[in-house]
Amino acid sequence: MLIQRESTRARGFVLDFRNWKTLRIFARGRKKESARLDAFLKDLADPGLIESLRKEEGLRYRGPLSLAALVLGLLVGGGVTAGWLVQRSAPPPVSAADSEDLAHSLTNQGLALTRAKEISQAWSYLRLATEMRPNLVEAWAALGLADLYGGQIDEAERAYRRCAQIDPNDPRGLQGLGDVYFATGDLRKAEECWLKGNARRSVSRLRLLQGRFAEAAPLVEELARQTPDQPYIQTMVEALRAGRLTPELRWRLGQGVVGSRSAETARGWRLYFARRYGEAAAVFSRVLDQTPGDGSARIGRGWCRLKARGYAEAHADFTRVLAEWPSDYSALNGLGWCLKDQGRAPEAAAAWQQVLALNPESPEAPEGLKGLGMLAFEREDYPQADLYLTQALLQNPFDPETRTLLSDALKRLPAGEK
Repeated sequence: MLIQRESTRARGFVLDFRNWKTLRIFARGRKKESARLDAFLKDLADPGLIESLRKEEGLRYRGPLSLAALVLGLLVGGGVTAGWLVQRSAPPPVSAADSEDLAHSLTNQGLALTRAKEISQAWSYLRLATEMRPNLVEAWAALGLADLYGGQIDEAERAYRRCAQIDPNDPRGLQGLGDVYFATGDLRKAEECWLKGNARRSVSRLRLLQGRFAEAAPLVEELARQTPDQPYIQTMVEALRAGRLTPELRWRLGQGVVGSRSAETARGWRLYFARRYGEAAAVFSRVLDQTPGDGSARIGRGWCRLKARGYAEAHADFTRVLAEWPSDYSALNGLGWCLKDQGRAPEAAAAWQQVLALNPESPEAPEGLKGLGMLAFEREDYPQADLYLTQALLQNPFDPETRTLLSDALKRLPAGEK
């Protein structure tokens, strides 16, 4: 879902997550706040709990500073609890600068959680950040990303429009809107927004996919001069040299995320990320009964079936999606897990390698790396398991299974390789 922000003024993300490292612009030296939030907001990052605290407090907070004070109260010293807050008549004072710092930290945490596919928790952090600082473009852009990857297409569009309203000169809103339209197949609107947002790489990619090589060529040549070693650019240069898109090149430039405008599909994804897999599967199935071509709903049902250990059924859903959208990261990752659980290790490895080949930093990449690490561990190739699992943990430090697997692999390494 991401691409590199393509203006000299700002960089950010688009739909394919192909350049997730660019999101590090959001981390502006706030590691200390992020660590404290991890420790203290683990349970607070829950809309229900936040609302409960508000009710217990007997206050209707009317502004972002009041909410910031509530959160910051949990970060003040040891032993500060929600009970302490309940006993107070008002939250402790907080400056506008502190509120902005905390909103930035919440944004950073939300982005990390989005990458780890902990979407519900990401929403909690990012919605809180936008409530605290309603004019913080970074927070709205990050929320748009979480919504886009979380299957909430209309919400993503609203978040990106909010970015554009806050600062019409900031490219993130327009580029994000282009991502939304690209995900849903509205290519005309996608190109229009990307052109306004100076997203030259996205425009080039779209034109190549549409066979508009003459229009793409000047942009690709300029991009190649600026970033000649960027893999995505190399793919486009290769396409120009070939004068056509081979199946391999089309696959490498293809749509990495499939979106749906269906409100029911969006509801299914909310249920899925809340781990209510049975309910989500029923919603997705009803959508597919009426609209068999809803790729997002089919991916969602595939993941629900996978969680329920219905590997053959999940395999069928992912395979059908990939027949139309062969570059979809989520379907490829899900297919890998289906194949592994069916005892088809070489095919599972091939699926995960495809995820990494398309984008080694997509939100599906940590699971692909973990899967490859598990396969290496099972064949007792512990150095290779160490390599894959370390990369997986670096990309997703929230996964306890990866941490345990890595610890076990390290214990089994030959003495000279530890």
